[in-house]
Amino acid sequence: MLPEKTDIKSLCLDHVDKLIAEYEGSIAELQKGMFEETKSSAGDKYETSRTQFQREIERLKTQIAQVHTTKAVLLNLTMSKSITVGEGSLLHVSLGANQMTLYISAALGNLKYNNQSVQAISIQSPLGTALRGHKEGDVIAFNQKKYKIEALA
Repeated sequence: MLPEKTDIKSLCLDHVDKLIAEYEGSIAELQKGMFEETKSSAGDKYETSRTQFQREIERLKTQIAQVHTTKAVLLNLTMSKSITVGEGSLLHVSLGANQMTLYISAALGNLKYNNQSVQAISIQSPLGTALRGHKEGDVIAFNQKKYKIEALA
């Protein structure tokens, strides 16, 4: 049984907001550490340490920008029922005896919703590309495996 699409979208947005908060917290800690280092260091050691802090802060700012881009993609996803697989589709696929729930949104990986695993993947991912345009009941060959779309929302 597929969960509600709005619940999964909210789950993804919550996950993205947590990532942003973690990165911002790390930046704050680094800035505090850089300030502490300023008070206790002199000369070349100070410059090297400050450069390392600054590089890490810039790396984290880049990651925050990427996560904000992901959030924008999520916010623009349609909530209407999908007829074929595309961005915003929530689908249940079987792979032999195994079952998977996929949300075609952004590459966020495995998320938990009510003890159920939901894989959030982008439409540009290899599996997303293979599933694109298919409908409920279709069987797709991907990586020498057959995926059957059992349900589509």
